[in-house]
Amino acid sequence: MRTFYLADFKVEPEKNKVSLPKAEFRLEPRVMSILCYLVEHQGEVLSKEQILAALWPNQSLEPELVTKAVFEIRKILNDNPKTPHLIETIPRKGYVFIGKINLQKSKLSTASISLISIFVCIVAAFFYTNNTQRNGIDLSNVPTKKTIRHSVDGEISSISVNNNNQLLFTHKENSSSSLYLHNNTTLKNTKLGTSLTEIKDIFSTNESDYILNCNDVCSIFKRDKDNYTPILKINERIINLSISPNEKWLALQITKHNRHNIALVSIEENDAKIFYLPHDGSQQHPVFANDNSLYYISQTADRKTYLANYNLDTRQTTTKPLPIDRVSGLSFYTDSKYVITGRYNGQYALWLLTIDPLSLSVIANIDPQQKVTGIAVEHKTKTIHYAIQNRPITIQSKGALSTKIEHPSINLDGKYHIESKAFIFNSNRSGSYEIWLESQGQQSKLTNINASYIHAIKVNNTQKLIAFSYTKGKTKHIAVYSLLNNTIIFDVTTENDSYLLNFDHTSTNLYISQRAAENYDLLSLNIENQTVSKIALNAGIATMSDANGIYYYSFSNQALQYQTNLGTTNTLFDFENKALQIRASSIKLTKEGFFYLSKINKQQVISFYNFNSKITKPLFMIKPRQFVTDFGFINSLPYIIFDEDADVTSQIISLELVK
Repeated sequence: MRTFYLADFKVEPEKNKVSLPKAEFRLEPRVMSILCYLVEHQGEVLSKEQILAALWPNQSLEPELVTKAVFEIRKILNDNPKTPHLIETIPRKGYVFIGKINLQKSKLSTASISLISIFVCIVAAFFYTNNTQRNGIDLSNVPTKKTIRHSVDGEISSISVNNNNQLLFTHKENSSSSLYLHNNTTLKNTKLGTSLTEIKDIFSTNESDYILNCNDVCSIFKRDKDNYTPILKINERIINLSISPNEKWLALQITKHNRHNIALVSIEENDAKIFYLPHDGSQQHPVFANDNSLYYISQTADRKTYLANYNLDTRQTTTKPLPIDRVSGLSFYTDSKYVITGRYNGQYALWLLTIDPLSLSVIANIDPQQKVTGIAVEHKTKTIHYAIQNRPITIQSKGALSTKIEHPSINLDGKYHIESKAFIFNSNRSGSYEIWLESQGQQSKLTNINASYIHAIKVNNTQKLIAFSYTKGKTKHIAVYSLLNNTIIFDVTTENDSYLLNFDHTSTNLYISQRAAENYDLLSLNIENQTVSKIALNAGIATMSDANGIYYYSFSNQALQYQTNLGTTNTLFDFENKALQIRASSIKLTKEGFFYLSKINKQQVISFYNFNSKITKPLFMIKPRQFVTDFGFINSLPYIIFDEDADVTSQIISLELVK
């Protein structure tokens, strides 16, 4: 028998599913494995370390994984930690399963049910592994000799190993960044004296340390003890850098026109020119394998991911397709091996990537709610250091609403559903992104799309439909979910450079903005027949329609315009010199006027412009780490919804691999 029951909940381990007669929940495979293990050892007090060692003996996993798994289980099974009926927390010891298994029609014993459930979990994992091996990907685990963890309050954004095998890292404190030296033996941190306060990235060679510091412009400095010599100043937005071993070349990741580009600069030339590598899409994470060979991650316009190799001698690029998506870091390990972070088949991990033949091996699993912010390899000992950032996010509101929703996720994007007084948001708490709903303190998952990312959520004016765009695999989709039928009624693939903006006033069309050359055009997508029509050139960000025409933001005029059904166009508001934050969540149109987000003296200000009175009224001022996701009125009173970063903590984890 492959099913057991906990109270009214039906647990199906082989499907990673927990269900009630009228509700269904999916558990991330690791969460289901932990639930199965607790059930199997009913009545035993199990520490987090015991659970991890039993289920994943050859992997380096954070104890926090068990904490979050138990939180997930309790949420779904309605188990209050203060008055538990399933899982009891034993302070400073661990967890014990105290629940009763309802056999219902089954005649099997509790022990048999428990063993079978564990067996099913193991079999599912076996078939998962075999399936990936048949696809030519080796998912074996890489054992480690030692694991050293060092926690830091605040944000670590970059790490590097210097020529003395010491670890350098940047640490953000309040609004400025500092440079620290981490002693791998004593695990003590020493703050280095420097006038640089906006350090974005660091990179060390066998001889020197290079520091990227960005204020109004980005500058690169060479560090020699306490001396910082300027090497290059560039009026571009640089994300990270890499230096060739002979220190002749800089490789820079530069962001331009919402794209990432890799550029090369000669350090030896006094008047160095920037040479951009040819590309079709986006390029990230440059790293030199040797003096003449630069590797980086290339993602084409159709979202296919490649490991690209640029030869500085021949000026030729070769690429190999990668099965990993959402790559967040790349570092040279040895020979033809690299350390890479990303997702493969829904599994986030730190991987050892072998190029020829292509294979992946798990070094350490990464919790979906964590972010790897830096990788550094100590080549003499083959020790891998990586920094993990924990950034709890909550949904909060101001004005006519007052709420705080805690939910483990990297991205929430909360929207308020006025009719049901509920919040709709996206989350990756189970490892893949889904649409969730919070109502009266209860959270439930609405979709089972298993997306790798959800980009936008929109609610129509009748409050009966939700539109959202998401990426799954290498393909971008736009979907419509019916809150009446609790199902997806429309789902189409779309261009990867297209962005969902809004419903029209009839809820039969969706407005989308789609890249055309270097501009974006405003299009209308009909939900019934899937036809697409062009509305305006070089337009987007915000749209709304009524019976007489359509409102939209014009990039050409930096203004909000109204185009009537007869074709005439009127300018309603000029945004020039308003320091508007240009993104889809920064403007929301209503019948009376529109909300918009701007910056004044580094503060975020939410204002409302009234179409009738033509008066702008500032409404709210919020902190830099508060990200507005929705605006609106309730009984003429304004409200805003925002995601907020809580206190950020980081860990440096050091792993020495078994040879």
